[in-house]
Amino acid sequence: MRYGELIKKHIKNSTIQNMIFILIILVLWILTFLNINSMLKSVSKINLNNFNNIMNHYYYHLKYISIINDEKLLEDIDISKFFVVGKNGIIRKTLPAEFEINSNISNTVFYNQLLENNTGIFIFKSEFPDGVSHLYIGGKFNESYLVGQLKNPEFETDSNYFLTIEDEKGDIIYSRYKLNHLPKIALIKSRIYISTSARWNNLTLSTFLDITNQLLYNFLISIFMFLIIVWNFISRKNSLKFMNRFDIEFSEIIKSMENFLKELRILDRQSFLNVSENDFQDVLNPIKNEDFYFEELKELKEVEFLSIKEMLELFDEISASTEELEATNKELEDLYLQVEKAYNDLEDSYRKFSAHLSAIAEEYDEITGNHIERVAKYSRLIAEKMGFNPKFVNDIEAYASLHDIGKLMVKHEILNKPGGLTRDEYEEMKKHTIFADRIFGDDERFIMAKNIAMYHHENYDGSGYPFGLSGKEIPIEARIVALADIYDALRSERPYKDEYDHKEAYNIIVNGDFKTKPSIFDPEVLEVFKKYHIEFDKIYTEYKKMETNNRNIQSRKMKEFKRVN
Repeated sequence: MRYGELIKKHIKNSTIQNMIFILIILVLWILTFLNINSMLKSVSKINLNNFNNIMNHYYYHLKYISIINDEKLLEDIDISKFFVVGKNGIIRKTLPAEFEINSNISNTVFYNQLLENNTGIFIFKSEFPDGVSHLYIGGKFNESYLVGQLKNPEFETDSNYFLTIEDEKGDIIYSRYKLNHLPKIALIKSRIYISTSARWNNLTLSTFLDITNQLLYNFLISIFMFLIIVWNFISRKNSLKFMNRFDIEFSEIIKSMENFLKELRILDRQSFLNVSENDFQDVLNPIKNEDFYFEELKELKEVEFLSIKEMLELFDEISASTEELEATNKELEDLYLQVEKAYNDLEDSYRKFSAHLSAIAEEYDEITGNHIERVAKYSRLIAEKMGFNPKFVNDIEAYASLHDIGKLMVKHEILNKPGGLTRDEYEEMKKHTIFADRIFGDDERFIMAKNIAMYHHENYDGSGYPFGLSGKEIPIEARIVALADIYDALRSERPYKDEYDHKEAYNIIVNGDFKTKPSIFDPEVLEVFKKYHIEFDKIYTEYKKMETNNRNIQSRKMKEFKRVN
């Protein structure tokens, strides 16, 4: 199957893309839950500290009120009633004056709860003689209990979370919402909450954090990426349909042409005088009435029909002599070789087109000089030393010069800005790798050029961009060009840096510096550089001399022009 490998590669790339999208969805959810967990712990800690401060604040004012009898202060701290209860259950003081002084509550549930919370600051829910449950705060002061009835307790400062307070018996004594128990995850008024607990004295404080928005955003993003995956499957199906159809139709044409050539070889040993169109019916019938979908194949079909017609006309004119038969056979073979040559020349056309693209990219980026040509030479050198076949070596030399083709879509003022770039400008500059995908599209003839342009800034240790690929995930052609590009960048002068000599550049690549680490390179590529680094210097020096000579020639021409004029 002529295009079997092409179809398999297309399926593999499409599957990898879908796996990447699925992985992104998983990572997104993992990061979201990690972030939610971190936020929950942080909010819980803040709540615990705030609650402790509030309790200390109340206790301080209760002691103060017990001394000065200030009812206005009760309103300021949102306490409706204040009691001073002795250890024997006798009420010694009350604000406002509602109960008789020296009244005894020692046999009440309220007093028993005071005794249960007889150390430090405490908070509990109980019924006083009015028969209604209230939330009380208090503390032991000397031999008495200072107790305040909270009017409108509010322990939260944000609507995105709420606090529940649970006593030692497991009863909820405070909550913004009515809860029968304290679940880890709760659905309350169409909002999703997640909780965590912390201890404060004899109480359990549970913080419920609203995570509805985070989950909704993640769900929408996941749905969007899932739709992309579905679209990718549909697109792959359509692409495979067209590729299979082309393969079938192309195979029919090739089979017909092979049969045609087979008939020609048979006729080479026979007489041509009695040959007619009927002798080629077995060749033409399979494709004669075939309506090919692709225009190029229709044209190829017409070429075959025309070739047979011309051949038959030629047979009518030739004589039966051996010399004329040989001449005719030679002419037919030449005709076939011309068709074959036209087919093979298509590969050269793609390489020439890539050369034009690289020239355009070089003109657009004013600071690179012969950078792209040198990178192409370094890449060819590495590929040769790594033992790749001649086609791979020629291809990488042709397409390495297109590694920065995406810069055609970067703003010119950012591309040629003197000095360093801002963070936003640098992020915009990094997009030139993604722009390469738009330029090359899905043309399989440019797959190597596309791999180089998109992935030559990926690092072997996974620290590169745009996708953070690592190791063998990065195409080998991109790993080769990555080292070649960095070497030439170190050797070249830029508006934001001076040029390094070969020794400095070699030391940075092999040993690293504050920006470049040896771990970003493919170890095999790095070993080739170490072994043949002198040849890198020769290539750079040769182009440097060419640049100097060109500048000198231009300078002489300019001086001559000024002298004449």
